[in-house]
Amino acid sequence: MTADRSGTAHVYVDFGAIRIQSYLTRTPGLRGHRAASDSLARATAPEAIEKLVGHLADVNPEAGEADGVVSLCFTPAPGEDLEARVRRLQDRVFAHLRTELPGAEFHSVWGQGTYYLDAYDREIHPKTEAGDVRYDLPATAEFPLAVPCAMCHMDPAATWETVNEKSKRLCPDCSMRNVPRRRSAGDEHSPEGRLAGSLPVTHPAPEDFAALAALGRAESGRNHLATVSIDGNAFGEFFKALAQEGSDDPRMRNWKTNISRSLSAATRDALTEATLSLPLTDERDQVVVVPHVVGGDDVLVSLPADQAWAFTLAFLYEFGRSIRTATADILETLNGRRAGRPAGEPPLEAPTASAGIVFAHSGYPLNLLAESAGQRLREAKRAVRGKAASVQWLDITADGTEAPEHEPLLLSALRTPAGGPTPEATALSALASVHASHRARLTEAVRSDGEITAAVIAHRVGHLEAVQPFLSPFDQQKAPPPTGIGLGAALNIARWWPCA
Repeated sequence: MTADRSGTAHVYVDFGAIRIQSYLTRTPGLRGHRAASDSLARATAPEAIEKLVGHLADVNPEAGEADGVVSLCFTPAPGEDLEARVRRLQDRVFAHLRTELPGAEFHSVWGQGTYYLDAYDREIHPKTEAGDVRYDLPATAEFPLAVPCAMCHMDPAATWETVNEKSKRLCPDCSMRNVPRRRSAGDEHSPEGRLAGSLPVTHPAPEDFAALAALGRAESGRNHLATVSIDGNAFGEFFKALAQEGSDDPRMRNWKTNISRSLSAATRDALTEATLSLPLTDERDQVVVVPHVVGGDDVLVSLPADQAWAFTLAFLYEFGRSIRTATADILETLNGRRAGRPAGEPPLEAPTASAGIVFAHSGYPLNLLAESAGQRLREAKRAVRGKAASVQWLDITADGTEAPEHEPLLLSALRTPAGGPTPEATALSALASVHASHRARLTEAVRSDGEITAAVIAHRVGHLEAVQPFLSPFDQQKAPPPTGIGLGAALNIARWWPCA
């Protein structure tokens, strides 16, 4: 169904997985995460949904592609009972999703409008915010003495299956996850399969987290991973402004129809470009990034720890560049209208994305890493109020699990508008070139005695030049360092900066 130009109201019905990252990471091994991610992508793929709903609805062409999200639409007949038709549609889709993903949680909300953004702004989003949605939750255990699943330890076991050559009792959801690796590696619908298909490499990502960490460079220790959570900034404000503008402009209609797909394409393209930008990808001729969630402007990936800064900065840069290109004409028109009004509304900026990075040993549970990365992401977005690309990070091995003391960094502090390294990034590379044992000594000095003592030690061992950009001027101790990055934060970054 194409966007309507006659003013006819359509019905839009959205479905989404709730707490999707927690659901995907509920099992400890990479194999289970992959299988759940792949099943989610297959179950919500347009071709699967089209076959499922038949004549009841069409896949909404105005919505972008996002794993775990289904958007449907239909034009009601005169006098039709809309709630009854929506209910039948929800029953059918929920039954399908429950079969494919037994342990996941879903919700659905619907609204009417002449186009999707209109329905979303006036009905779907307000209903979602108010909790006026229909939920579909996994069945609860009614027998308290049921044997718990040997894989997730959350739901009752329902079947015996072979896991790593051992017979174990699994719940229905973990049974779904217990599939051969080759199934996910070759699935073009899965996040990992799509990424692999977009890269000129021969080998898929490793079988488990330990092997993924081992892909890092020798100096990294090859036993640490980074978990990176990424989300868009200011898209809600952008879509709201687009939806609230008049629909009399044909260009506006086309933009409303295509922008969600442009957003999804920008996310997937940025993932590909960021992975390609890693020298390790070419050196290994292998996929070195494992995506768990890729949809809309939401991304969660795992990769070797010493690749994380380079990947994250490249992703944020490429994503921002693509979005600026996709929204340039829209923003020019919107801002022209806003400027011409008596109230003088402030101009809109192109949306961006922010990231949270968590470094930890390869054996650290992914569910905890995903939760921590999400917290770091929220800190990064809050620091700039969603107005600019930013990054917050935490090194669990070095600093523990509590919230970091350092402030998030802007992407503009580490990458130029052309995508190259800034003077701050160059200074970090110089600091990272200092031997790890010396950096560890400086880190301890900063923590115990402060930056002046660390500077004295750096001068004594011949590394003051590398440390200087991160120190306040000696005669102005309350002034910020030249780079705007304190020495403690810089040393923390340098621990995993070699590839950046």
